[in-house]
Amino acid sequence: MSTSIPEYKIKTFRWLFYLSCFQILVFFAVPALIYPVQILFDMEIMAALTVGVLFALFSLLVNLCGLSIDTDRKLLYIIMSVIMGGWILWASITWIFIEYMDYLLT
Repeated sequence: MSTSIPEYKIKTFRWLFYLSCFQILVFFAVPALIYPVQILFDMEIMAALTVGVLFALFSLLVNLCGLSIDTDRKLLYIIMSVIMGGWILWASITWIFIEYMDYLLT
């Protein structure tokens, strides 16, 4: 019995990966269309610290699954996992020490 993964499962997973990347792109692009430039950076930070953590967690889980499903693009999934893990770590540290982070209060 072969342990290789069928090509259709790899292609289906790649579409899931593209969907998770598109979600993050839209997540940051939509506020740019709604809010004025003066408060855009602050709104992006608040969005990344709240709802954005869910998008980062979903993308992290997709990338971790990609490590075992799509072995041809393993480096891409490792890099994306590090970025998403950093995002979640940044959000966690920010919420722990939020009273000391003046950049969120201005």
